[in-house]
Amino acid sequence: MNRSVSYILGIFFIHSCFFSVLCAQQRILTIGDSTMADYDEEINSGEKEKRGWVQMLPLFLKEEVVLINAAKNGRSSKSFYYEFWKDLRSTIQPGDYIFIQFGHNDEKADGMDTSENDPTQRGTAAWGQYHKYLTLYVNDIKERGGYPILFTPIVRRLFNEDKRINDMGKHNLRKFAGNDSIMNYPLAMRSLARELNVPLVDMTQLTQNLVEEYGADNSRQIIYAKDDNTHLKAMGGILFSKLAVENLLEQGFMADYFLLPSELMIHPLHYTFREQPAGMESIKTFDLLGLDMEKEIDTIRINVNVPYSLSSDVSGPFSPEIELVCHSGNMYRPVFVRFAPEKEGVYEEILTVATSGTEQYIPLSGRSISLPDAQEFTLKWNPSFNKKPESGTLLDIKTSVSGLEGSGEENRQLLSPPGSHWPAGDIDINTSRYLELAVSSPLDMLYLTSFQFELGAIGGNEMECTILASADPSFSAPWSLLTMEKLPDNKTGSYQAETFIPLKKEEPLYIRIYPWYKKAAEQKFFFIKDVTIKGMFPERDPEGR
Repeated sequence: MNRSVSYILGIFFIHSCFFSVLCAQQRILTIGDSTMADYDEEINSGEKEKRGWVQMLPLFLKEEVVLINAAKNGRSSKSFYYEFWKDLRSTIQPGDYIFIQFGHNDEKADGMDTSENDPTQRGTAAWGQYHKYLTLYVNDIKERGGYPILFTPIVRRLFNEDKRINDMGKHNLRKFAGNDSIMNYPLAMRSLARELNVPLVDMTQLTQNLVEEYGADNSRQIIYAKDDNTHLKAMGGILFSKLAVENLLEQGFMADYFLLPSELMIHPLHYTFREQPAGMESIKTFDLLGLDMEKEIDTIRINVNVPYSLSSDVSGPFSPEIELVCHSGNMYRPVFVRFAPEKEGVYEEILTVATSGTEQYIPLSGRSISLPDAQEFTLKWNPSFNKKPESGTLLDIKTSVSGLEGSGEENRQLLSPPGSHWPAGDIDINTSRYLELAVSSPLDMLYLTSFQFELGAIGGNEMECTILASADPSFSAPWSLLTMEKLPDNKTGSYQAETFIPLKKEEPLYIRIYPWYKKAAEQKFFFIKDVTIKGMFPERDPEGR
């Protein structure tokens, strides 16, 4: 496609987006845990592919529908209420739909309620605090004119010998012989839906049926993330989203919101990359999807102009054009689009997806900035709580811990819960346990471009870690620097994240390092050895600030 046509389509796209924003009335807000949440596609692709099922829901939404996915990793009905709900509640508009799904992390206290005086604890009892907080969400939503819909939690890939999902996989802890209800979270939510007269999508039953249909081996390959019986691959997210949409339509809800594509489609339909400096690159994943396709498509040709390029693998190689082969039935392919401008400017181009007889055009936009007087810097810091970073006056780092105890050893910081007791059942971050670094600068502006962490574990190979960064102390919209990374035992692993984060004077960047151990254990330690932060700053003023 020539540039004049690209320009015309780009202008049309801008006007269309402006008009749709003005007219957008249909909104969906989703709250829940890591099985719904959004994942950084650049970090969580390839061998580390991971998606929440709501992250894939836009494939089934009509273009005028606005989706706000507020689901967060590691949260329960209780912890989410205290961390995020107050601010989210105030944003609800009359007519909004709010999807509510909790359960995975509510089980953390072995099916029992936790102290109401400690909002950081996640555990709830199915018929106790779980029932209470779900009721609070529903009543708050109704008071603001919204429409709550309850979703039971999706199943874990835990099979019995009879090839059925077991009780733990269905969120029934069943600690009392012969009693199927006391610690049954989906049952408690079903009962609450009837009591409060609100719609319910039984995702536990729907996903159980689908996962059992695929079987233990195929569900591992197609639905669930590698070495993970809880979190999903992209195709798992797509299949589970489709189940939710079909069930809502069967119940007669939200017909004007959804579509069920039967032909090849790509999502998103347009994309604007974040502002970045010339010479850096960023990657966006586009989802190429066909469901229940009757006609076989041999080849899909996708092309784009520089400074954009394409690959079928997040690690490349990238080129202006790629070809993909697909077949009838269900098909999913990720397409990775790289934005790598070499000069300052605004770049509007068209991504073309062509099959035999059809073409789709996806507008792309990106802006790069030039920092001609900027100087690069590198900060190296060994995380001793009493040691300043080696960066002169450019950056200051203040540390704090929550739910962890630290001690120094051989230039590394050892961390563990009090008494070095890691509780059982943590499959994701525990937001009450972290090491926080607050990074600030006396300069009016500088830019952070790279983070490197030297991390490891002592005493076992079940230690995992997630690292988030945010300019907001509440971490409502964080950058992902590391996600669910399994750490090596008794040796150091190096983990690096490339990014572009502006840091303004007196506006700290908060970096939280969340370690967890998958099994109940004693004398297991997380350690952090070195932190390296790279960036750039404008030329200093005469006073050297």
